[in-house]
Amino acid sequence: MSTPFRPLARPLGRSLMRHSATARRKKAAQDLLVIALRLSGWLATSALATLGIATLFFLVLGGFTLDGLMLQLDNLASRFVAADASRRGQFAAISFGVMLTGFVLIAFFRRASLISAFFVAGDDQ
Repeated sequence: MSTPFRPLARPLGRSLMRHSATARRKKAAQDLLVIALRLSGWLATSALATLGIATLFFLVLGGFTLDGLMLQLDNLASRFVAADASRRGQFAAISFGVMLTGFVLIAFFRRASLISAFFVAGDDQ
């Protein structure tokens, strides 16, 4: 006894090809999102470390006391408010340059973690 031939509702080969292409696109999108999250975390950590260095600078100027820190910040703020627009612009340019230099130095020393952010393993922890 033989069974009658019944055609498939849809070709099996095309379904598997579509599924594998869709799965590959989904995996690529997931990998891209993982890399983007790691990169944004790396940038946020580097930026916060740069701000921490600036805070540490004022803490050192204040003699490692909270009172000294606040006095130094008050001194900076009062001089900034009293300055004219061109001096404020100069101060902004100098502060931006110093912060950018600090960020670049921190990024240089953290380059290994940046490089590892682009490697995506199948079983990431």
